[in-house]
Amino acid sequence: MKTDNLIMLIAQDAQVRSNLDHMLQQAIIAAILIAAIGFFSAIGFRPDIDNAMGTGRFLFKFVITISLATSGGLVMFRIGKPGVPWQSVAWSLLVPLALAIGAAVFELSVMPPETWGIRMIGHNSRLCLTIIPLLSIGPLACFLLALRHGAPAKPAFAGAVAGLASAGIAATFYAANCNDDSPLFVLLWYPIAICVVTAAGALAGCRLLRW
Repeated sequence: MKTDNLIMLIAQDAQVRSNLDHMLQQAIIAAILIAAIGFFSAIGFRPDIDNAMGTGRFLFKFVITISLATSGGLVMFRIGKPGVPWQSVAWSLLVPLALAIGAAVFELSVMPPETWGIRMIGHNSRLCLTIIPLLSIGPLACFLLALRHGAPAKPAFAGAVAGLASAGIAATFYAANCNDDSPLFVLLWYPIAICVVTAAGALAGCRLLRW
């Protein structure tokens, strides 16, 4: 009962909520800037970016990655506040996966079966599995630092959500360099890289966000 009372007191503390919101807002700005600096200093845009921007497959990658960053951010703003319901918002985390699956199904329906394997394997799987986690390090650190100003009831899950949001930001930048635009490639390799970041966030959350 003492723990429940403490949670209720923290939940009623408007100053704590305001401080967490402010810290998360600052963390988002810092996360995007850090990922951008890492992206442009290390790899930059793909050479044919002008032509790629005229294709639906290329642009839809950003729909998926931005929706991941956005849904992760929405949950972060709730999960760090005890007593604030977040479960209904957490369902939004499935939106990027649904979009990726839908795009992949459409790809399968319009492309010859003999091309499916080639499109799925692509040419940049190693870069995908390397760059997304690396670009996520700075954003994840920003989000974990901000969440320490809150009091998440589920530290591991809060860290995992921070990892999802970080990976969404990193994947958005990486998508501008990746020349594998097939939804089959995105559905296979992007989630693997994102899961690595999510797991790292969960492990870090267990240690850093416990109270």
